Amino acid sequence: MSKKKQKHHQEEEAGEAWLLPYSDLMTLLLAVFIVLFAVSQVDQTKADAMAEAFSKNIAGVGNGVMPEKGNSVIKPNIDGIPEVDSSENTESENSTITQEQVEKALGEYEAKKLEELEKEIDQQLKAEEMSGDVTTSIDTRGLVISLKNAILFDSGSADIAPKNQERLIKIALKIKELNKNIRIEGHTDNIPIKNNIYPSNWELSSARASSVVRLFIDKCGISPKKLVPVGYSDTKPIADNKTAKGREKNRRIDIIVLSTKYTNLED
Repeated sequence: MSKKKQKHHQEEEAGEAWLLPYSDLMTLLLAVFIVLFAVSQVDQTKADAMAEAFSKNIAGVGNGVMPEKGNSVIKPNIDGIPEVDSSENTESENSTITQEQVEKALGEYEAKKLEELEKEIDQQLKAEEMSGDVTTSIDTRGLVISLKNAILFDSGSADIAPKNQERLIKIALKIKELNKNIRIEGHTDNIPIKNNIYPSNWELSSARASSVVRLFIDKCGISPKKLVPVGYSDTKPIADNKTAKGREKNRRIDIIVLSTKYTNLED
């Protein structure tokens, strides 16, 4: 009888043994569902803040909310061509217009100053009765003062006669007031020259231009940085070399007070 009861008690314990792991499993599943539910209920304000911060770091623009219908916050770069902000284009165009207006105003002011200088030199030439030997004009290069070689140099020479230096110095001092770059051009006629000093008109025209530059530096105090001598020989005539009168006009020194625009082109 005792053995029978003991056997029956063992069978009951064995039949109830599965209840413990089953209850543990249900408890574990309940805990998982609770965690999942809690995660899915993150505060919306915090979520939006996180999204906005992330969006700014990645795209640099926007409100942090991804647009609907799969549109990307970052626009693709087509064919490798970078996009340009239209506001930057507008600013660039305005800057260009402003620069053009400034250049125009400066050009008008400079032209006026050159015209005033031309009038002063013309008055000086008239007073000294040199109008027939010196002419002035204004072109795209600036103010051009043309002097016949005869009033500066002896035939075949590049030395400025002392009696003629004073006339040139007066002109140079007027030019100096504008503080402009000055180009001195030497020109000859087409009659060849050949002596022990100057093998051709190239050397003669260059030497004469250099003599004027030297005078401007030594006697007028003009900075060497403002001066440049150029010899053109007979390549730039202003009259017909077939006549004596034409050849006389072609033998000349051109003193050019360069405009700012022309100076920039040369630089």
